[in-house]
Amino acid sequence: MFKKIIKLLSSLKFTIFLIAVLGVIFAIGLWIPQARLVKDIYLQWYRNSPQLVEWLDFFGLTTIYTGPITVTIWILFFINLALVLWQRIPVVKHRIALSDDKITDPEKSPGYPFKRTFLLPQGMDGAAVLTQLGKRRYRVLGGPSGFYAVQNRLAPVAFMLFHVSFYLVLLGGLFSVYTEFIAYLDIAQGESFHGEVSRYNVKPAIKMPAIGSAPEASFTVKSIVPEVSGNTATGVNVELVDADRQSHLVHINTPYVTGPTSFVFKHLGMAPHFVLKDPSGKEVENALVKLDVLRMVPDKFDLGGYNFTATFYPDFVMVDGKRASRSREFKNPMFFLVAEKNGQKVGEALVPKDGVFQFAGNRLEMPELRYWVRFYVITQRGLPILYLGFAIACVAVIWRMVFYKRELVGKVAETPEGRALVIAGRSEYYKSLAEDEFVKLFSKITGVKLESDNEN
Repeated sequence: MFKKIIKLLSSLKFTIFLIAVLGVIFAIGLWIPQARLVKDIYLQWYRNSPQLVEWLDFFGLTTIYTGPITVTIWILFFINLALVLWQRIPVVKHRIALSDDKITDPEKSPGYPFKRTFLLPQGMDGAAVLTQLGKRRYRVLGGPSGFYAVQNRLAPVAFMLFHVSFYLVLLGGLFSVYTEFIAYLDIAQGESFHGEVSRYNVKPAIKMPAIGSAPEASFTVKSIVPEVSGNTATGVNVELVDADRQSHLVHINTPYVTGPTSFVFKHLGMAPHFVLKDPSGKEVENALVKLDVLRMVPDKFDLGGYNFTATFYPDFVMVDGKRASRSREFKNPMFFLVAEKNGQKVGEALVPKDGVFQFAGNRLEMPELRYWVRFYVITQRGLPILYLGFAIACVAVIWRMVFYKRELVGKVAETPEGRALVIAGRSEYYKSLAEDEFVKLFSKITGVKLESDNEN
């Protein structure tokens, strides 16, 4: 019974069946919005067709990639691959084994397309030929009356490695997909982050992993220094200090990496510290406000029951009575603020750093002007497995295609013309090149100039 189950699980028909089922699952996942992958579309679809979505939810079709059926199919698929790989081991062991059974008559050996007879010069016997083959990295069995020689005997192992690499690449890719976490984090200079999911931006929606939880990370933003030349932003330097008090620098193309998680710089903004005081001078509210205003587009924020619209000028100047910026360099940073209450404007003013905006008897102070950055946060725990698979695949391909296996069977026989070396050879790849190689090999061994059939 057990052998029948193993035979079924490792059969080609079962492999084709599993691939077909996975194909159907992927097609369904592309057609039906998945709750975890496209949450916004899913919620909109639910609002428009609640009964249909509830029916699909009941059958697990909106979470089909992580459903029990899909997970079971993937497990069976990997078992199938592992069994196929296991069944290849005896074949490879047979191909790399050394046995006297491989010593055959070169004139009657099937499967050896290269066949030649070479007259040996005076003073050279069969033992000398075998010695020369050994010096050229051939493993030799037998003697002058009949021998088998092989170079790169272990090359078939590369075939197994290639199968292992495919297994690892598929496993690593699948593990990466199921453990993938994607989110965006806005954080200002001086703020700390300790991995709280609530700190991530609501939009775009957080992509939580199907397996595992959100990444654990802890750091403080020590400094943010933008680099601007004229009207061109050339870079940004973000210094982070982790929980172990180690400093890390983040640049445009250099993320902060902690474990399997990467924090990639995506965006820069201004983070002024505003303090709102009432007519008596009492503080009503204060906040570090993250404003997306570096593209000269106004942004809005609320403070103390008032609505504010902020426009930022990094290098403020008045031109013909109009507000403008000479460049994008932060030489004369200035905010233009408009305050509203219940939809009615109650004041407006230009506010520099350490400036004050007075409106309706209130004071809005700006004691600090910092920057904030947006990080693209991604976790893929299967990447090490994936990279290992690709590395093994590269080794296997180079080993298989460059250090390919060459085999010879031969004998030294007496002929009417004298002592002769009768050879039959074959290689796994490059048949014509292998023939040229064999001709050159025996030209050097015998000291006789020979030509291959490819040169004729």
